[in-house]
Amino acid sequence: MFIKHLIVPFALVVSALGAPTAELGARQSCSALQLVHIAGTTEIGLGTVGTPLSSALASAVPGTTTYSITYDTSAEYVVTVAAGATTTANYLAAQSALCPNQRFVLSGYSKGALVVHGTTLSSAVKAKVIALLVFGDPSRNINSPWPINSPSVDLNPRDGSTSSQNIASFCNTGDVFCWPSGTSLAAHLAYPTDGSIGIAANFVKARV
Repeated sequence: MFIKHLIVPFALVVSALGAPTAELGARQSCSALQLVHIAGTTEIGLGTVGTPLSSALASAVPGTTTYSITYDTSAEYVVTVAAGATTTANYLAAQSALCPNQRFVLSGYSKGALVVHGTTLSSAVKAKVIALLVFGDPSRNINSPWPINSPSVDLNPRDGSTSSQNIASFCNTGDVFCWPSGTSLAAHLAYPTDGSIGIAANFVKARV
């Protein structure tokens, strides 16, 4: 059902609002922590959520590097999501081999959240993922898999988190893609500016 909702608003609106954003620090160096972000529909590079998230996380956890997954972000939600998940898994496996002591935060916005759910990691790589962050997740209300050990989802990270929770799922009230019966595209586009980014960065910091 979410596929039907995703296509129309994003094809008509987000392409206009989500203009190409300069990618920040797409580095593959062996930092202690790396943010791996998957952008939303029609976005390029880190996109509207990944760009401020990269900066906020680098401030919260100094030395953190960032990598954006390059995949087909067009308004198609089956084949391209699966391909994006494969690309993500392959990158994490290769980066993990290159930097054996590096740990990862995997994040996704909207369509990117679907890619997060579809990513399958080996047990060795999964053990290096310390947190997952999703924003406007169309699969929020579906029992979808998570590429992290002992997944524990905080559905209301603005209200605080427990130490056992390793997934922060941000969904604004009325968000057309993640809120039950939501109708607001504006709510879906608000994550970069509504305080979610800072909360997400602090969520990660508490788990480093």
